[in-house]
Amino acid sequence: MKKSIAFVLPNLNAGGAQRVVSSLANSLIKEYDVCIIVLYNCDPFYKLHPDISIRFCLPEYNSNPNTFQSIINIFKLVNSLIKILKNNNTSIAIGFMPVTNIYTILATRFINIPNIISERANPKYSSMNKFWTYFRKIAYPFANCLVVQTKANKDFFKTYVRTEIEVINNPVDRELLEKRNFQFPKENIILNVGRLDEPKNQDLLICAFSNINNSKWKLILVGDGNNYNEYKNLIASLKMQDKIILAGNITDVSKYYNMSKIFAFTSKCEGFPNALIEAMSFGLACISTDCPHGPSEIINNNHNGILIPVGDQKALEENLVKLMNDEVLQEEFRLKAVQSTLAYQPNDIASEWSKIINNLILKEIFES
Repeated sequence: MKKSIAFVLPNLNAGGAQRVVSSLANSLIKEYDVCIIVLYNCDPFYKLHPDISIRFCLPEYNSNPNTFQSIINIFKLVNSLIKILKNNNTSIAIGFMPVTNIYTILATRFINIPNIISERANPKYSSMNKFWTYFRKIAYPFANCLVVQTKANKDFFKTYVRTEIEVINNPVDRELLEKRNFQFPKENIILNVGRLDEPKNQDLLICAFSNINNSKWKLILVGDGNNYNEYKNLIASLKMQDKIILAGNITDVSKYYNMSKIFAFTSKCEGFPNALIEAMSFGLACISTDCPHGPSEIINNNHNGILIPVGDQKALEENLVKLMNDEVLQEEFRLKAVQSTLAYQPNDIASEWSKIINNLILKEIFES
């Protein structure tokens, strides 16, 4: 009989953590009964295996609660999470992202089942308020295992937990890989994929592209976010509406990966750059800022891609021009990029998670 596992996260919207959970759940459904528990009712952005069940703790999100409502909401969410875990006879709960990690720890301690929590963002650039930052330090020592994506994140959280911290990279989405087509006709497109917000720093890319000879090229930015209108206005002010395209959120981004030649990644900080891994697995020649954390663990500078200093528009312009004008270098980076991303295959990453899950379940059985 399969053991029951539950992933817990805030929502199933478009996002890095949501994509990773979806990919892991789709891989692990062969071995476990998988449930995804979200805090509030929502439709999944990414495709999920039909055998994966989805549960939600509360029907809707109050975007502007007062202090009293916030406290009541926490109790409601944890209580609902406890009920779902018990009703599903869950063997282990796996939290993703800080606040849901805390809820997962509270709920699992109450019903005495093991937990795994996972930090996805760069904690040094966290937007968590003082309450949750303080609560995280209190709750995290009660985690059975903490999974992070980079060695730098592991070093940061060493003082937070009493158990082992495991470093597991993100998998490339299986469904995305299945749509990879190396024979697809390439176009003179520079691609960027990610949320349109300040940490991703796409305005640097927009300005750099507008400042170089781009007569035969286009820049496409896939994603949505707080800065969409700001970037739209910036593109208009540069009179680049015909050259720079804001494509919005795209469920199936494989078309853009298949048709583009160059991928430009301009983040100021990262937890782990999913889009960069995806682009390299599709064989795009990649330029990335050497931001904390992730790119330098993926790109060997001038071997399988190019690293530039964060915020350096001149370096970005020079290297864009270099790649745009050198098809031999594009091909060299393409082949080496694909080879270097073999370590991020979904089955291999799922196996790493499965090993931790099984060890904790067995440990709980022997100790009970």
